Amino acid sequence: MKIMHVADLHLDSPFKGMMKQSKAIHKQLIQAPYQAFERCVSIAINQEVDFIVIVGDVYNAEKQTIYAQNFFMNQLTRLNKAGIPVVLNHGNHDYLRPDKKSPIYPDNVYAFLSEDVEQFDLTSKNQETVRFYGFSYLQKWIKERKSQEFPLNPRETDYTIGLLHGALADGQAKDAGNYAPFTVQELVSKQYDYWALGHIHQAGVLNSVPLIQYSGTIQGRHRNELGDKGAYIVELTKNSPAKNEFISLAPILWQSATIECQQDWQANDIVQQIEQVIANYRSEAEASSQSQILTITLSNGQRLTQELQEQIEKGELSFAFETSGVEVDVPFVAVAKLYLTQNMTLDAFQYDENLNQSFHAASQRLIEGNAYDDIMKDLFQHSIIQNWLPEFKDDEELKHSIIESAQQLMIQTIGFDIKEVTHED
Repeated sequence: MKIMHVADLHLDSPFKGMMKQSKAIHKQLIQAPYQAFERCVSIAINQEVDFIVIVGDVYNAEKQTIYAQNFFMNQLTRLNKAGIPVVLNHGNHDYLRPDKKSPIYPDNVYAFLSEDVEQFDLTSKNQETVRFYGFSYLQKWIKERKSQEFPLNPRETDYTIGLLHGALADGQAKDAGNYAPFTVQELVSKQYDYWALGHIHQAGVLNSVPLIQYSGTIQGRHRNELGDKGAYIVELTKNSPAKNEFISLAPILWQSATIECQQDWQANDIVQQIEQVIANYRSEAEASSQSQILTITLSNGQRLTQELQEQIEKGELSFAFETSGVEVDVPFVAVAKLYLTQNMTLDAFQYDENLNQSFHAASQRLIEGNAYDDIMKDLFQHSIIQNWLPEFKDDEELKHSIIESAQQLMIQTIGFDIKEVTHED
């Protein structure tokens, strides 16, 4: 039996950060999740999968555009005509409000519409039976351990599959406690044949037998969601471990590259190095038919002249690779961000173990905890921000830039090269 496991489509993603840089690329990004899911459906039909499971966050927000709703229904209808059942749940982004009427899906769709763990019993084309367990979010956060509410496998069907949109409870994921936290052992103990996970945007296997895995998102939404994105085709066979095959879907990949500055470099040397990076990614884009958006870091910026550093900091280097107002061919290669870092290595405090631990602990609280929200709360609640820039509150790009700048400032202010520190006996 073959199952297509996909999650975190995030249709309607605004990609607002790129809108300020390039309207043409922003337009491509807006369409990318739709293209990715349409391709996903085509692959499922061509490979004659028995079922598709969609594990939450079909949409990027609780309120969806007509365009996104119509598109998604059309894709479900394609699967219906091909005789492929769809099992889906709703996640923390597209949660179902209790005071709002539930969506009406085509006949081939089996949707979990409750926060209670429910089940569907279905039969494949080869007359193999499978039971799906799952639940949907009816609110933005679920702090309860929903994994503990899934029943032990009753072995009343040939296969048993769990759908869970949530995060590991051991601190490996941001705000894990707010999103139906679970442990791998809790899932293993249920003795299911397969666990289809959603919420984390990086595909990854958490356990081999039984197979427990995130399919990741289908299209990276910002520069921190690097590399290829897609879905899994999972093959289940009685008395054998499940097999998985990653299917690439993303039309656009976010990539990062680092260029180490040299002592005698002038402006043209830096431009030439960046052009070489772009050329390399252009070859990759043409080979894969996937566009590439780059974040380029110029490390060891202290080796450059002060004048050149200041010019780069003012954005003069970015102007050389500006794509605003320029139409782009597909696949394209574009530079989204250029950073200059001055000996920005996170081992800058290795000369003092306690200081190093404190630095990393503070960084983790900003990244994973509530410290960032607490610090920025007054600013985000200001009437001007709420009326004119409400999206700032959920702007991951802004958060990443602020945290990164804070780390740079700390290291530049009190960080020393270990060779510069004199230890007394």
